[in-house]
Amino acid sequence: MTNLSKELQIALQAARAAAKIIEKNFKKTKTSNVKDDAKGLVTATDLEADKTIVKILSENSNHPVLSEESGLSEKTNGPIWVIDPLDGTNNFARSIPLFGVSIGLMHGKESLVGVIIDPLHKKEYYAVKGEGAFCNGEKIQLPEFDNEYIPMIFLNHGYHKTHRNKFKKMTTATASFYNTLKLGTTAIEMCMVATGAADAFLTVGDELWDFAAGIVIAKEAGCIFTDWQGNPWDGKTNHLLVARPEVHTNLVEIIKNFM
Repeated sequence: MTNLSKELQIALQAARAAAKIIEKNFKKTKTSNVKDDAKGLVTATDLEADKTIVKILSENSNHPVLSEESGLSEKTNGPIWVIDPLDGTNNFARSIPLFGVSIGLMHGKESLVGVIIDPLHKKEYYAVKGEGAFCNGEKIQLPEFDNEYIPMIFLNHGYHKTHRNKFKKMTTATASFYNTLKLGTTAIEMCMVATGAADAFLTVGDELWDFAAGIVIAKEAGCIFTDWQGNPWDGKTNHLLVARPEVHTNLVEIIKNFM
């Protein structure tokens, strides 16, 4: 047991409650709205899941909450919950069965606890810093890298025009060496890299709630998390790379000048 075991259980409780809401409402949510800042869609399910998560976290923990949907509850110099109640809203709204709940506990630039649940595929990913990463109770370990296959990487971008332009550049630069995919849910993509289903995740413009939980899960599984120049994350940049060790250096060489 660690001093973060309580926080892990709280995060699991909150994520499971939200996952039930999302699963119940899948293909039943008929309307969605563009957010005021034009950063994606929001549905009634996002808001219901958010309310449930915030309630559970607030009732069981003294840490403030930063949520994609409801903002920051209060300022702090200590640990803070960072949540995306429904990561992959565009997929959910179009009845594409690929999205997840993401809850991370961060202190500064350190990701301490991460829980990501894929409701439809019954996958619970979670990790505590220094304690390993797990999926449905089984420890996650990167499988042996297979040199016979072309590596597969996920690419993603934010909503700003500059992010989209950089996405074009990194897509062109990596396509000659890697098979590329974009699934529309950062949280689940990071978990797939952690389990070895894909080999790297590369993004520009994601928000903190998109990747807060995925950081500790990927790192505890054996992945490397840096900026595009291969430097440890400074807690500010949104030019992010999560990769297994065998491809990390090569990807940095390809994209480092685009940062």
